[in-house]
Amino acid sequence: MMKRVERHRINPFSPFYAMLRGFCHRSKNLYNHGNFLIRQTFIEDGKWLRYGEVDRLLKANTDYPDYREMPTAQTAQQTLRLLDKNWASFFAAIKDWKAHPEKYKGRPKLPKYKPKDGYFPLVLTNQNCKLKDGVIRFPRVFQGFTVKAIFAS
Repeated sequence: MMKRVERHRINPFSPFYAMLRGFCHRSKNLYNHGNFLIRQTFIEDGKWLRYGEVDRLLKANTDYPDYREMPTAQTAQQTLRLLDKNWASFFAAIKDWKAHPEKYKGRPKLPKYKPKDGYFPLVLTNQNCKLKDGVIRFPRVFQGFTVKAIFAS
């Protein structure tokens, strides 16, 4: 399976910069909210909420619109998948630490929250974007934003 990833940096003077920055801030909010749910469940019950459960809880939660404010459902899901991957890495590190504590300076810590005024990457998949004539086209919610592809086949 081949994955093609392009990372683009948007100039702060671009008219789309504020919109994209807002989406990245929402992505951070969703990450922190999901992390809160996982941490609380882990600390109180010793259980690890996996991606599917966190996704279901946040989708149904109308008090916190983090999930629904994301540009597309897939971007919200990708943010939660990255969070799940961070927790999986934490548990792998704990397991390795128990077997080989000399490799570590101390016990691995729980995944941390992102800064309140921070940002988190916005992951867009081929379900969201289309490559046509060497230009990446984004969904309508991106208000006509397009990017010239670095690699076009």
